[in-house]
Amino acid sequence: MEKRESGAESASEFAPQRPSISPFAHSLTAARSRRKLSTSARSLGTRRKSSLSIFCSKSVGLSWYQHWLRSQLDDLPQPVRQLRIGEETLREGNGFERVFAAVASFIHDTQAVSINGTQAVTIDDVVEHLRRTQNLETTLTSFNVQRLLVFAILGWQSMLYRPTFNTCSLDELAVHDYDVNSNSGLVFDTYKVPVEVSERPLFAVLKGFGNLLPAPASDIAPVASENSKAAATWLAIEPAETNAYLLRTLLNVHIRWVDCLALHLDYNMSERMLSLFKYPSYCITTLKSHGPIYAFASTEKMSFDPRASEEDISQFMREVLLSYRLLFGQHEPSRKLFKHTLKPADQTPDELLTILCMEKNINQTLAPNLPLYITSRHFPVLSKRIELVVTDLKACRPSSMGQLLHDRRDKVQYWTFWLVSIIGGMSIVLSLVQVILQAIQLAKV
Repeated sequence: MEKRESGAESASEFAPQRPSISPFAHSLTAARSRRKLSTSARSLGTRRKSSLSIFCSKSVGLSWYQHWLRSQLDDLPQPVRQLRIGEETLREGNGFERVFAAVASFIHDTQAVSINGTQAVTIDDVVEHLRRTQNLETTLTSFNVQRLLVFAILGWQSMLYRPTFNTCSLDELAVHDYDVNSNSGLVFDTYKVPVEVSERPLFAVLKGFGNLLPAPASDIAPVASENSKAAATWLAIEPAETNAYLLRTLLNVHIRWVDCLALHLDYNMSERMLSLFKYPSYCITTLKSHGPIYAFASTEKMSFDPRASEEDISQFMREVLLSYRLLFGQHEPSRKLFKHTLKPADQTPDELLTILCMEKNINQTLAPNLPLYITSRHFPVLSKRIELVVTDLKACRPSSMGQLLHDRRDKVQYWTFWLVSIIGGMSIVLSLVQVILQAIQLAKV
């Protein structure tokens, strides 16, 4: 227990800090061996050591990332594996590690330029940078393969999508569909886009697949005070009335733990399937280090189609963390249900997920326990997804005796049921006793 509490304590610092290079790059290099880590660490500057400690710290619980990334590399297609990096191929020596780190470094260095209004970075920009700095081959035939590699690395570093291979030609970029029948259809519009989108800014590439990086809806009124006119449109949520236990008991909702941040709180009403992101420590680390996901922030100031800014991405990360407390942490039956819903499937589990979902009291800076949640105030980015779940649950009425016993949302109905049951039960017992006494009297006569 003490170890978990210390993990929550260390993960509670939300203030974004800009390290000299993304910590993901160091985390991958550290996976090779402790000896190599100690050797490389001596050559890093002070700020790099700080970034490295954040991603390799056991208290934050990012050990899962190294194992997860290695499993993704098993699916690399042969053309990508055979890419030349100097005298070696991508999977020989430490070629992939160098490319992975170079992508993270370039993305980080160009984020400030994008924020200042200059044209945002593109996949082709990253490819050209790798050709100059990492000695990638400069042949025309390898260009689309290199585009695919950069697209894949950006997905692994941002965790907004998981690239898929061998499902289309090299003229397309594809993402994993995560069982199409279980998705709501509100996140992914398509799972393949032409490779030519590599010429466009990263936020435009992401938008080509759908709403992978949510932003506050344009019709959400700004929250000023409880006395404002906008207060009439607020949707209030109580943890006792909206939680994983009631979703499972009343709606028979199945929880699907995914490694795709874009699918968090994606709810398929017809299939009764709720998707939840299973690596919340990624959100903590991203907020601390201003991670690669911020490269997908939109630089467009005015757009008819809302797109996430850097501020929206930070809010998105916080809402993901808060949602675990709403669904599991603040409701005892839901905390007990959590361990039955999570099946790691040979993956290294995220320690922070267990803390958020199974601990009754945690560091309030990490994810505060609130008696009442207002969607426009506490979930402005994920409000549409949360409201879909809440609306479906509120419309549900108990259809069996077992559901009626567990549904305490309508307290008048709940206690009326028990009062009628107790009085009715007592009446039946008294009637039965009366019949027995009459039978005894008749027997004596």
